[in-house]
Amino acid sequence: MFCLLALGGARAWAAGAPAGDEPAGVTWRELRFAAHKLGVSANIDVRLLTSSPPAGPAASGGAVGASRTAGGTDFVLESTTHLPGRTFVAREVLDPVHAAAREIVDTETGARHHRKTYTFLERGFLLDVREPDSLGQMLAPPESWTRTTRTFSRYPEGLPPGVAVTTPAGLLWVASGAHLDAPGDSVVIYVMVQAQVERVTARVADVAVVPVDFLEESFAGLTPVRGQRRVLRVVVAGEPVGPGDGSAFRLFGLEGAIAILWDPERRLPVELAGQVKMLGQVEVRLVSVTLR
Repeated sequence: MFCLLALGGARAWAAGAPAGDEPAGVTWRELRFAAHKLGVSANIDVRLLTSSPPAGPAASGGAVGASRTAGGTDFVLESTTHLPGRTFVAREVLDPVHAAAREIVDTETGARHHRKTYTFLERGFLLDVREPDSLGQMLAPPESWTRTTRTFSRYPEGLPPGVAVTTPAGLLWVASGAHLDAPGDSVVIYVMVQAQVERVTARVADVAVVPVDFLEESFAGLTPVRGQRRVLRVVVAGEPVGPGDGSAFRLFGLEGAIAILWDPERRLPVELAGQVKMLGQVEVRLVSVTLR
């Protein structure tokens, strides 16, 4: 079971009990963010898709203790982040019952070129790295890069038994169902970050009233959402499970002191903030959301 505890408040919350194939509490299907600073733009698109993988032993495995049932449906979080000189594309296959990652495909181009594929097994994970072997290959699709390595790593001994390992983007999934309502409420998840497992805490620090301006798309059509909104400022911090060189946690390319302005009514983020190389502190604001 994947347990999430509200460590700072009066609420304790747990996810992982079978609840069908729908991710409880997730109200959105696509989130689009944008930022502009010093004449430079940054954009983040996050999409929630469904996938119906084949049942059977070849499709089992997944994260710690997770297994796929016959006919089950996975959810896929896809994100594309455009930052100055860097582009990140991530595809993360999640088990909807446990919020557990089955596979992460993380591709970076620009300042660096690599594709990392994490395949989660019962006792550890496979990491396949693909990189260009020449300057010419940098201009080619990642599928054609020819420098490859494969390693297997066991989960760290400090990882609590039975918990699921998820992804940075999985934080938004989990927060949608965690009932973050007041200062002190928090959730804890275990995240795979650059080949190490981190314990990531998202804690409501305080309440703020901020201006918002985004489009909300639903079956009823497009609705502008403008004006002042009461939001929760959620601070996010990670620490390695077991030996490590410090936290490497980043959320869609944002790193350092990461904060999320969370709309508790709509259960979605209206702003993501963190450090970006070359730009310093950046606030990436929601410009549109497509509801499920």
